[in-house]
Amino acid sequence: MAFLQWRRFNFFDKEVVKDSETNQTYDKLKEIHITCSSSGRGQIVLGDVEGNVFFLNRQLVITSFRAYKLSVSHVEQMRQNPILVTVGADEPGINPLLKVWNLDKIDGSGNPYCTRIVRVVVGLSPSPVTALAVHENSSLMTVGLDDGNILLFRGDITRDRHSKYKVLHVGGTSVTGLGFRTAGRQSFLFVVTTDEVFSVSLSVKDKENVVLLDSHGCPAHCSVLSDAKQDNQFVIGRQDAVYFYQPDGRGPCLAFEGEKLILHWFRGYLVVVGKDNKSNPRPGGMMAFMCITCHTGLLNSDKVF
Repeated sequence: MAFLQWRRFNFFDKEVVKDSETNQTYDKLKEIHITCSSSGRGQIVLGDVEGNVFFLNRQLVITSFRAYKLSVSHVEQMRQNPILVTVGADEPGINPLLKVWNLDKIDGSGNPYCTRIVRVVVGLSPSPVTALAVHENSSLMTVGLDDGNILLFRGDITRDRHSKYKVLHVGGTSVTGLGFRTAGRQSFLFVVTTDEVFSVSLSVKDKENVVLLDSHGCPAHCSVLSDAKQDNQFVIGRQDAVYFYQPDGRGPCLAFEGEKLILHWFRGYLVVVGKDNKSNPRPGGMMAFMCITCHTGLLNSDKVF
């Protein structure tokens, strides 16, 4: 990979999304207090503070159902199958529940069929869920907690008796990001906390090998897994740069200053949302969107403010 090469231009074309029925500015998400999001199977999935899960299709039609009595904190939609995994709360206090839904089956009330419910509690001290990742083969799932613990599920994640979990403790600070990588028969789990980055070998059951990759972590929402064309690398955004990781160590970095708020991978693009303080003298800086194109092993940056 080459180091970052700057090319500054007007990013992609921008246009205001309009409602196809009224031809007015689309505002059907305006009153929804969104807490989390995911995408897959041609739709965007959103969770909100009232326990609802919303589906937004390509025609911008919204459907929803009540997944929790209180709130939804995490959603993960599979790309190739109808499985949706959510984390939320049905009662006050730190008592997170993980639920697995089959979107192709409907229960008696007309909602997606819930195939599994797991109370995410380690020992006697409940801790908030801070990260969630599900493998596309639906045989691996992991939940990261604020106390540094990880719940690793193996087997058919849609069924209790076919999928058991074990607790892994890889660091002493909050888990901020997770990602699975499979190459041939080798499977790894990337874990990032606020202070460190790890890889966990999953190839041999009950013999998970934890390797420390870096003694610097990242905040929540600032890590993402690249696509297969970029070798499913784990990408992390920090104040000074964007870093790429393989299971055995850190790879190249793209050095540019600025607070990183969100990292997202879309096809051949790494999208970085952050604050560019240098280009804006106003307090708090200015929101910047950076799109790093990743083709033929080279990384070029296209930036807009």
